[in-house]
Amino acid sequence: MTRPRDPLSCPTCGDPLRFEILDDERFLVAWSCVNCGLIRTTEPV
Repeated sequence: MTRPRDPLSCPTCGDPLRFEILDDERFLVAWSCVNCGLIRTTEPV
């Protein structure tokens, strides 16, 4: 049985992700990995 990937870990390298709130009115959040530089933004539809 495999465990699901931790949603707070980088999908590329597995390191923990850091997050920063860009716009609290629109709930826009940027997730970034310090190790590999991956950046993702999330915004509810």
